[in-house]
Amino acid sequence: MTTSDLTISSEGTSMTASSLHSDYFTEAAKAIYDSLDPDRQARVETLGRMHTRYVGTPRDPLLDELFDGIVENVAAALFGKAAKRRAIFVVGESGSGKTTAVERHIAKRPQFAPRVAADGREVRPLVAFEAPKPMTLKGLARAGLAALNFEVAYKQVTEQEIFDLWKEQLKEQQVLFLWIDEMQHVLRGNTTKEIQNVADVLKSLVQIEGWPLHLILSGVPALAQFVHIAGDADGQLKGRSNLVELRALNYPDDVKLVRKVLLKIVVDHAGLEASVDLATDDFVHQVMHASSGGLGLIIQLIRAASEHALRRRSPLVEKGDFEFAYGLSGCRDTQNIFKAAAWKTIDPNNALGETLARVFKLEAEKADAMKAARKEVK
Repeated sequence: MTTSDLTISSEGTSMTASSLHSDYFTEAAKAIYDSLDPDRQARVETLGRMHTRYVGTPRDPLLDELFDGIVENVAAALFGKAAKRRAIFVVGESGSGKTTAVERHIAKRPQFAPRVAADGREVRPLVAFEAPKPMTLKGLARAGLAALNFEVAYKQVTEQEIFDLWKEQLKEQQVLFLWIDEMQHVLRGNTTKEIQNVADVLKSLVQIEGWPLHLILSGVPALAQFVHIAGDADGQLKGRSNLVELRALNYPDDVKLVRKVLLKIVVDHAGLEASVDLATDDFVHQVMHASSGGLGLIIQLIRAASEHALRRRSPLVEKGDFEFAYGLSGCRDTQNIFKAAAWKTIDPNNALGETLARVFKLEAEKADAMKAARKEVK
């Protein structure tokens, strides 16, 4: 997740702390860059640009509408009341690109950027943090306060007290949008009652008197279950939320989309050419299968293959570059989807399966040998 440049102490003073770190990093990274020969300098410049470019998702038009909606809903409160739908759930499997998509839609809107308030303070309209694990109401509030750079000095504090303090600080620091990533943690090990309690907390956040706070909640598809479970009682959270799923891409429905993404990254972003066989339906199917249909994973794989082509100083990205990139997962050649004849039978989630099995077997044999040696000594 992105982090903010702004640090606000409990006294309300502010400073841009990360800018100090970025100066140090720039100096350190520049020293590395200057030590490289011209060819390698050119390569890292290409890599930096390639990894910066955003590759859109099929859900971007809907996300555009919903993000525009929460921005405009805040402004609408000036002329009456803001609409009650003040939460966006963005769900998708790991590697679907949901976090990158949320980051993109935040970054492209100046309304989310830090600004200077009338009293001269720099304030952040949007604050982001990751949901704590395991999820508790007190832990959620503490994480929320930490994201506001507000330290709770006293230890003896009730859930209600720390939650009220969080809401008070959200208003005090003029936070209008709150992004909580990995919200599925609420479902792990919690009872239906505890889940309902968290739902009540979220409803309370979007019902702060005189302060139309809006929520962006992202996580794996199980998060949609949270809306269902939490809505069983009164349906209020469901009625105050919009949900977008970044589904896994599948063959053959999404072949054209993935082919477009592949060529976009290779040609436009990396400045290379794609060999003819990369555009075939069969190869695109391999890319989708190797990435379990996750758009984020597909993008990472194509970038890794392009990087390998750049390192071998080739103007052409070929199938062998994908073989190499996928092989970095640690799988054997027999489990490499881009090498094996029966690649459709390979489960990409078990890329390390054989390697780990070998390691565990060797460790077990070693332990048995040591045990046998100790018995002989006795």
